[in-house]
Amino acid sequence: MRNIIFTKQNLNEYFLYSLFLLPLLGTSVPAYILAIGFLLIKITNLKFKIQDLFFLSVIVLWFLFKAQQSELKACTILFRYYFGFYVFYLFFNNIKTSLKLDKLLWIICFFIFLEAFLINTILPVQNLPNYPKDGMGDFLAETKILGFYQRPYSIGTSSTITSTLVMVLIFYVFGLSKDQYIEKSNKLLAFSIFTVIILGSGTGYALLLMFIVYKIGPFKGKISAICSFSTMFFIYYLIFVLDIGSLDGLDKISAFYLEFLYDFKATQIEDVIYTLKSAPNQFYIGRTFEDAKDLVIWSDFAWLNLFECTGYVGLYLTVLIFIFKTNRYNYIPILVFLIGAIHYGAIYSLPGQLLGGYFMSTKFKNNEMLNNL
Repeated sequence: MRNIIFTKQNLNEYFLYSLFLLPLLGTSVPAYILAIGFLLIKITNLKFKIQDLFFLSVIVLWFLFKAQQSELKACTILFRYYFGFYVFYLFFNNIKTSLKLDKLLWIICFFIFLEAFLINTILPVQNLPNYPKDGMGDFLAETKILGFYQRPYSIGTSSTITSTLVMVLIFYVFGLSKDQYIEKSNKLLAFSIFTVIILGSGTGYALLLMFIVYKIGPFKGKISAICSFSTMFFIYYLIFVLDIGSLDGLDKISAFYLEFLYDFKATQIEDVIYTLKSAPNQFYIGRTFEDAKDLVIWSDFAWLNLFECTGYVGLYLTVLIFIFKTNRYNYIPILVFLIGAIHYGAIYSLPGQLLGGYFMSTKFKNNEMLNNL
């Protein structure tokens, strides 16, 4: 890892890195205040494309109609959760500081490792603000692997979300990026893969497997094809033949669980469609929420939650934004975000919104173009 030296030139850069760590303190609000405040102060000098004005107009109109239907606090939370990444896109588009994503990967992995060590030795998770509570105030961090290991939740306040965030950075740093200034050391690769392993998330492991297959390149040659298909067959054998999911703590990679998961997701979709049909206009702007406590933004099917909360307007708008803001420099990390959202929506967490906004920004694209020369 590079030496961290604070100078006038990179102080802003490290300040931006600190925003990714805010969830460790149990809050994300300061990041939104900073971004929105900056945009308001610089509003006369902001750089806008016509498509940006269109997207902003639709977001504002959605919010205004939603505020007529649901509680204002609930609408504000939905705006921050589902469209916060666009706020950070505009923010990164209009600042001079760039992120060094290899450095960010080092920082995030270090804090995850530190948290994993502390909560499995001397520090109860009840003392940490980034572990969620249920409606009764009880901590939900009871997930233990093999009966003794507590997964770290870290900056995503969920091991699944955090592992997705790490994998997004791994895919960029060691996969897509051709930036000559990006550090691609074996130490960073090994440390980041180890970090995904200790997070103990099935989603993280699936994305890690995809990364391995991506690096092997199954269509680059005969040897690569043999290695790729052999790996896939081995995993199939472990899950569906040996049934390793029957072992204590490994039930979520069993054949039975995968079948249950498919049926469960299908039932969830049917339930949401039935709910939206129960009142007029819900299909367009989402379900009515009379209390912010009734929001369903943190369940385990992020794409379905988006549709339930924001309707066809929010869903189609999100798809359009991703289509227009995806290019050859950012398509892989954005694709990883989208795949991860089949479970929990990492892109809707604060670190995910920061990363997503930065990847979509013109600044990121311009930096990639210059550094690839």
